[in-house]
Amino acid sequence: MTDADLIYLKSNVDKLVEIETIDGERLTAKVLWVFDEEDNAEIFYELVSSSKSESYTRQSEAGGYSLRLAKIVSVKPAGG
Repeated sequence: MTDADLIYLKSNVDKLVEIETIDGERLTAKVLWVFDEEDNAEIFYELVSSSKSESYTRQSEAGGYSLRLAKIVSVKPAGG
């Protein structure tokens, strides 16, 4: 992930983005917040769709997921 990707994530809180991870997953997510401290840098998001949806279990209550920023290859606008 580039510095531009991080800036893009931070400027798109409450919006949809498309994320590609190092393991080849492509997911569409609503960004809840971005925590970019050195040791625990991660994004918290609501999952909209994923190319690996079998990796996720359905949640009954409102909740989200987190992903380490180090596992992100790229970020772009959803649907773009």
